[in-house]
Amino acid sequence: MSPLPFLFLLPLLTPAPLSAGTVLGLSTPPLHFVIAADMTGSSKNPAYKYAEQARLLSQSIMLNQVRSGDTLTLLRICEGVQTVADFKFASKNGARMGKADILRYTGALTQPCTGRGSAITAGLSKANELTARTAGTGDVIVMFTDGALLDDPARGRLGIIFDKLLGRKDTRQLFFAGLSPEKDKNGNSIRDGFVNALGKAGNDARVLTAGAYDLNNVYPTFADAVKKARR
Repeated sequence: MSPLPFLFLLPLLTPAPLSAGTVLGLSTPPLHFVIAADMTGSSKNPAYKYAEQARLLSQSIMLNQVRSGDTLTLLRICEGVQTVADFKFASKNGARMGKADILRYTGALTQPCTGRGSAITAGLSKANELTARTAGTGDVIVMFTDGALLDDPARGRLGIIFDKLLGRKDTRQLFFAGLSPEKDKNGNSIRDGFVNALGKAGNDARVLTAGAYDLNNVYPTFADAVKKARR
């Protein structure tokens, strides 16, 4: 997993322009964002810049996509699932979330995992529980993960949990980013193995995937999907 230029993921330098209505908070139906960062596996190798990629993606979403009135939940995946933040973002003037807060939240979210094992399935299960609290509000779930499931003890239930998420009428977008093209212990592509584990539901129009090398190209599609989800 080599470093990426992330031309579309420079949130602290080039925030997307907002319309007058958005700035004033007048035309932004609320969404519930769940951002889960899988800090196991590849995140331990600094050569992959994995944590840096997850941090940039999370920063871009928090600065450019989250609006006043939205609910934001941040989940850090290690041996288990840690809730880093869970709150409703409110701004009297409709301004974006402060950069200092974004840096603080994303710094905590992307601390590399020092233990062993994985909890990708548990992370999605937690997201499923969280979306149940915000009935009537559109849900956008983003998981940054290499997709390695061999060390996930609950991997056999991944398809079931995934189906439950897609079964919710409020689920507007599921974005899996950072999937690794590397080979797993069995010699199979980690990315392909993860997609196969999702089952047929992985073909749902609300599901978007991005490999470690094509996140730049896929992020604009995700941003457009979020915009449509507010309508």
